[in-house]
Amino acid sequence: MNFLIKKWYPSTTNLPFILRMVMIILGLIISFNTKADPNSTVPMIKLSPKQCIALHQGKKCYVDIELQWRTPDKGDYCLFSSQQRSPLTCWQQDDKGEFKKEIVANQNVIFILRAHDSNKPIATVELEMAWVYKKNSRSRSSWRIF
Repeated sequence: MNFLIKKWYPSTTNLPFILRMVMIILGLIISFNTKADPNSTVPMIKLSPKQCIALHQGKKCYVDIELQWRTPDKGDYCLFSSQQRSPLTCWQQDDKGEFKKEIVANQNVIFILRAHDSNKPIATVELEMAWVYKKNSRSRSSWRIF
């Protein structure tokens, strides 16, 4: 009887291998089912580049952005930014659009796609600030003798 149990059940030495195989198969199944569908029913907004890099922290950075958006339904949409209250641009009876502009900023900028007649955001994306040199907490003058 002991021989039959060992034959039908995997030994503990094979268990990690079997678990790895199950995880790989599950991962493949999940990745195939979650691929981006061009006809998706979820609104999408894409920003390139995602970062604006300035030399020193707190200084302005300059970047040429390209923003693309897509929605499942055609409609009147406007693109807003956290830098201003008025829309950057609007589209009429479209389900996709593109926007290009040079951005000057010293803090993160959030871009929001809204329906023309609504304040509710449909999709958002953020342009993040990055610096080569962070601000030094102490003043340089404190090291001077003269």
